[in-house]
Amino acid sequence: MLAPVEEIVEQGLLVADVAVRMTVKNAIIMNALQKQIDYNEEQIMEMVRSATEDLAAERERDATHISRMRNEIRDTGRSSWSESDYGNDDNRTLRHRQEVYEGVAKELRDRAADPEYLKATAKRAHALAWDEIGDSLKERATHPYYSGGGLRNTRMLVMIAFSCSSKRT
Repeated sequence: MLAPVEEIVEQGLLVADVAVRMTVKNAIIMNALQKQIDYNEEQIMEMVRSATEDLAAERERDATHISRMRNEIRDTGRSSWSESDYGNDDNRTLRHRQEVYEGVAKELRDRAADPEYLKATAKRAHALAWDEIGDSLKERATHPYYSGGGLRNTRMLVMIAFSCSSKRT
């Protein structure tokens, strides 16, 4: 027995939300650390919208692929669109899968057009990004290599001395 489409769609949306937040969180970190770009709420909301639309487009492509497979199975009795051997007996399962993909895509399109979703997800991604940056800074501050002293200081002094002496020649 197959799980209800609505239940699987809801699970798919939970996974999609995590994927969007992680994508945007990583972009925020990269923008802050590599490009020194300041936080801009509208830019972050646009990243959320774009990532959500990208996932919706992926699910639409998945649904289209399943539809093609189902049509081929109907016409020839099997599908060459997949590494799996799908046949006439698999139509119900494939239809179910197609409905799930279509449902997830529709909900993602709706979310991409919802300013409240975009704003809330942008805020969560921003908080995750700064938590990760803060954790990284805390780790560096307590790590012996980064906190200075001993051999590291000696190496740094030698490098500075060499650098200064090579500039004079």
